[in-house]
Amino acid sequence: MRIWGAILAVSLSCLSAAQTWASETLHHNVHFKIDPLHSKLSVKDTLKIQGSGELVFNLSPNYKTVRIIVDGKPTNFSRTDHEVVVILEKPGQHTVNLHYSGTNIPLLGEEGGFLDSDWLAHPQDQLATWSIQGEVPKGQKFVLPGELKSENDTAKRYQAHFENTAPAFPPVLITGPFKVGELMANGVRIRTYFHEELAKLSDQYLNDSARYIRVYSRQIGPFPYPGFAIISGPAPVGWGLPGMTYMGRRVLALPFIRFTSLPHEVLHNWWGNAVEVDYANGNWAEGLTTYQADHAMAEAAKKGGGQAKRLEWLRNFAALPADRDQPLTAFRSKIHDAAQVVGYGKTAFVFHMLKVQLGAKTFDNALQRFNRNFSGKMASWGDIQSSFEAESGQDLRQFFKSWIERTGAPDLHISHAKLGTDLTKVNFTLNQRQTGRSYALNLTALVKTVDGEERFSLNLVSQKQDFTLTAKAIILSLTIDPDLDIFRRLDSAETPPILRDITLDPQTQLISLGHNGFNDAAHALAARLLQARLRLLDPTRAKTLILAGPKKAIRTHIKLKGWAQVPQNIAELGDARAWTMLTDEDQTVLVIEAETTSALNALARILPHYKRRSYVVMENGKTIDKGTWPPKAGPLHVEF
Repeated sequence: MRIWGAILAVSLSCLSAAQTWASETLHHNVHFKIDPLHSKLSVKDTLKIQGSGELVFNLSPNYKTVRIIVDGKPTNFSRTDHEVVVILEKPGQHTVNLHYSGTNIPLLGEEGGFLDSDWLAHPQDQLATWSIQGEVPKGQKFVLPGELKSENDTAKRYQAHFENTAPAFPPVLITGPFKVGELMANGVRIRTYFHEELAKLSDQYLNDSARYIRVYSRQIGPFPYPGFAIISGPAPVGWGLPGMTYMGRRVLALPFIRFTSLPHEVLHNWWGNAVEVDYANGNWAEGLTTYQADHAMAEAAKKGGGQAKRLEWLRNFAALPADRDQPLTAFRSKIHDAAQVVGYGKTAFVFHMLKVQLGAKTFDNALQRFNRNFSGKMASWGDIQSSFEAESGQDLRQFFKSWIERTGAPDLHISHAKLGTDLTKVNFTLNQRQTGRSYALNLTALVKTVDGEERFSLNLVSQKQDFTLTAKAIILSLTIDPDLDIFRRLDSAETPPILRDITLDPQTQLISLGHNGFNDAAHALAARLLQARLRLLDPTRAKTLILAGPKKAIRTHIKLKGWAQVPQNIAELGDARAWTMLTDEDQTVLVIEAETTSALNALARILPHYKRRSYVVMENGKTIDKGTWPPKAGPLHVEF
């Protein structure tokens, strides 16, 4: 997950451009001191600036004491909430010294600090290089983007010096009571900055990071930064930053994070950091990173893992209400689940279709070209298209127009499937039933015969198109897109209900059958799942419903309604259960039953992490079972 670039891009787009000096990249020479006990930071910064006129610095209002010296003389300035304005009266080069400090600074404390880029006074909209030296008390460490030039850990204090010579946006500053682990791998300094309880995991994180850097360097190009740091923080977050990733300490302790989040964050050093996103034209980086990291890891983990991951993306999209869909060019960042379904899942699937269409070698070569041409620059979907066209020699305008600028997905169905007289030939029609124009699709048809399987390539360009396939033996069945290589809208038969069917619908209603304390917990759980305040309407008319209560009340209610009983595989497991079901009235229901209010509260903490599942079971606050109901054959499969 990478949200830093999105936040910074949005904030910069809101700033004025009053500067009149010549340089677009400024160099900071900084010395700072931090007192975490009092959440205090003091900064001394020197800038060389060419030009004259109004100079506008972006600086957090948390810094109350500010002094500015221009060419050796104290200078008056004006200040608003996030701006400090200085007038450079004469043309030419100026030396600007800034001294400022603040106490009780938010997100700066003994257990860890994360200071946004506005801790460093910097002219708005300008890129920067920097030489930053800092000092924190004994037991504390700090880290920021750039090359670590030196460090000194004494009985009283820790000092370090970071330099960055590549123009970039001003850096964040991260502090904490870190234990540092280090591994040098192919010239890259890999470090862990971990809280003490995580120190035992340092070697695993270092070795895995080195492995991912080695893999992605072969696929894309050299690692774009002098080092990579994995940093633990107090909050349960995951942020990708240039040459580093910042994750919650509880998140880092989870055993699967090294095989899920870590490769994703390593890869963001290329996509989203070294190659910046042109957010005005859509965020391509999250989907590309999801494809090359998450999808690749799923493929490597087990046979069929990649197909399972693509089915998950299709299943999530099937749960997305049409009015919450958006084109990929409109995606900026993961602000809610609906955005993630499109910006991560659908975007990743688009890259998969490019790889299938062009071949793995051309796909990798195109991304290497894209990285070479745009590392250190901002890039858009158009730049990705031109890179793939240049490498493949193909005109991909129609592909990108259909998948990047358009909402929705093709809705494919087989009709009029019939075997020939000798049973080795099959005639059928493929239909595109979605609203709007047809997609141009390269599809695979799998024919099972008495002697085995045969595959055929189909080129579907119309709303309705007839095909005839001739096999070498008697045909038993026909399946279109057997490997799920095409992004399409799944049929209801292929989409047994999952939690996301309920959580993505803002009209979802709650029926709570418990006492007051239980009722309060149920409302809190529903609000957390929906990522919104619950709107109380008539639950009998709702398409999606959450039913929550104690076990006895839930099962009595289900019996009175005539709904399907609790699935046998989870009926008596654990002390809290959640499962999805479809009613005869076409309502999609998430049933939640718990033995106690505390068990319900425990379920509320973990349930938002299982939205792609159909059921979850907990006992004593731990997940003991989870899964998805098996799908049925859909409209692209015919048995003969």
